[in-house]
Amino acid sequence: VGISGSFTNWRTLSMNRTGDQGYWEITLDLPHGEHRFVYILDEAERITDPTVPIREQDDFGGENSILYIGA
Repeated sequence: VGISGSFTNWRTLSMNRTGDQGYWEITLDLPHGEHRFVYILDEAERITDPTVPIREQDDFGGENSILYIGA
């Protein structure tokens, strides 16, 4: 499982599995502002974050989650 977004220049960063319940995590130091991202499964499938309701269509027929980090 990975994450790819505007904050990685759309490169995929690997996430770490936590426990045995199917959760994955990564810690990133992101600047304030809007950030677009998707999760990458099995190196190909792109999915939005189900806990982030704000989304937009991307240029490839999919969607990106949008996260805002305030000051």
